[in-house]
Amino acid sequence: MANREENLKKINEQLEQLTDEQLEQVAGGTIPQTAEDSQFLYKHGLVDDWHGTVAMTFRWGTFSKEVDGGWSKAGITCVTNPNPFKDNLYFKGGNPISRAEAYDIVEKNFKLVRDI
Repeated sequence: MANREENLKKINEQLEQLTDEQLEQVAGGTIPQTAEDSQFLYKHGLVDDWHGTVAMTFRWGTFSKEVDGGWSKAGITCVTNPNPFKDNLYFKGGNPISRAEAYDIVEKNFKLVRDI
């Protein structure tokens, strides 16, 4: 089983092969959207807790890994990014997908189990 660093290296190699137009289709983004992902994944039972923007800002290293792990449980690789000028990246089967596609996959395969 590959570790996180190996997965990121593979994804970065794949990203280098994408055109700018293809990269624009890979949506996501920044601390607030990672916090939204945290809430979304929590509602679907893929993470044990959710974190708002402020908490995410101060505990990025820990909380972003939780979000990445939640996406992984849904079969999606997410590379979170705190930089306000860089988007998060979402992949399914090694192929880039949009954030909306990632949400659709979770909604189709995981029932809502919690409400916030």
